[in-house]
Amino acid sequence: MSNQLKRLNYSICFILIFATMNTTMMNIALPKFAEEFILTPTEVSWVTSIFSLTFGIGAVIFGKLADIFPIRRLLVIGLIIFMIGSLIGFFSTNFGWVIVARIIQGFGAAAIPSLSMVMGPRFYPPEYRGKMLAMVFSIVALGAAVGPILGGFLTDWFGWEALFAINFLSLLGLPIFLKYVPKEETKTGTFDILGAIIFMLAITAILMGINVSSWLLLVAVVLLFVFYLQSKRTADPFVEIQIFKNRSFSLVLLMSFLNTITYMGTLFILPLMLSKANGLSTDWIGLVLFPGALFTTILGSQVGRLVQIKGSQFVNQWSFVLMAIACLGLSTIVGFSPIWISLMAIFVFLGFTANQTAFSNYISQILPPKQIGIGLGLFTLMTFLASAIGISLYGRFLDLKIGHWNILNNSSYSSYSNALLLAAIVILLAMIVLTLEKTVKKREAL
Repeated sequence: MSNQLKRLNYSICFILIFATMNTTMMNIALPKFAEEFILTPTEVSWVTSIFSLTFGIGAVIFGKLADIFPIRRLLVIGLIIFMIGSLIGFFSTNFGWVIVARIIQGFGAAAIPSLSMVMGPRFYPPEYRGKMLAMVFSIVALGAAVGPILGGFLTDWFGWEALFAINFLSLLGLPIFLKYVPKEETKTGTFDILGAIIFMLAITAILMGINVSSWLLLVAVVLLFVFYLQSKRTADPFVEIQIFKNRSFSLVLLMSFLNTITYMGTLFILPLMLSKANGLSTDWIGLVLFPGALFTTILGSQVGRLVQIKGSQFVNQWSFVLMAIACLGLSTIVGFSPIWISLMAIFVFLGFTANQTAFSNYISQILPPKQIGIGLGLFTLMTFLASAIGISLYGRFLDLKIGHWNILNNSSYSSYSNALLLAAIVILLAMIVLTLEKTVKKREAL
């Protein structure tokens, strides 16, 4: 690999770590937001769910735009949007402006990982492409690992405003990136702007329907139908509808959706639970969650190797079992020592990462070569949509008064125990979908 490409990779990884930290960093500050702005769990969940929503949509948009416009131009635009959101967040004086900041942040930050994925096949020769992408994925895992502990430290010592200010350090990598990224010409192509707008409105209506009024779910259904009609009449639609005729692929997306809902829901619940039931400050909450993300970073390559040796379905099956047991355990030990909670959280982190790795590998096997890029793009989009929807659902669930579900836990914080038990149930549903997918695959083989 030439020095130019090495330095290009280092620069994009430096910028990338700040984008990925924002997916977990704010979780630790949720109790602070709830206390300062007097928010319910449903309301405070918007800090993270709205970021995931715009991040997921933005990732697809920037990925599609990269087929037409130069990567260097798109990355600069993405970083500018990211910085505008961070600036608004830093100076926010009410919760409304915090949400506006997170919307803008999520869309801008989405450019960085999506363009990093495009850079691999575009700029790097085949013999170095895997190494480049492996480094990118390692930085994504590292960002998730550093996010909780850095978020706890900054919030506890400098206030939640520091979580917005830290992102400006990412600009230090921009001059190096611009120096070494190859120059490109603008290509011909089309972008389904109307389809993208309809899709964004539909997903926003779903989130608003969960958090504000269930009537908006009907609006979402109408918008999704309009989006389907738009996709049918457009030569280059925002989302390719035909790919969903592959039943195995559709079931994999559903499993990933359930897997992500459980993972992001757990990450949303645990900081609130540790603050209320254990009385921990934000920096200590970060330390409790940090081992899970750290172990995921360390064992990430081993998970990939296990997928290659044992196969995707084997890894999915045992990862689901691991996550179900961990969520059931967390539901049972609400109010117990944070050490036990930290140990259980490790298995949730590992299970989620193993599942997502296996899903992405399986998608490349069940789709024809010309659909793999589209399939992985939809997989990424589904992950972030599930993050947004999952956090909103669990935030809503915590507001409900529904008694005590887990008879093994007798703490006075039954809402957290119930929510974590629900997470275990969702993973069991994913296991049922996995069994269905195996059946579909066997029938297709006959």
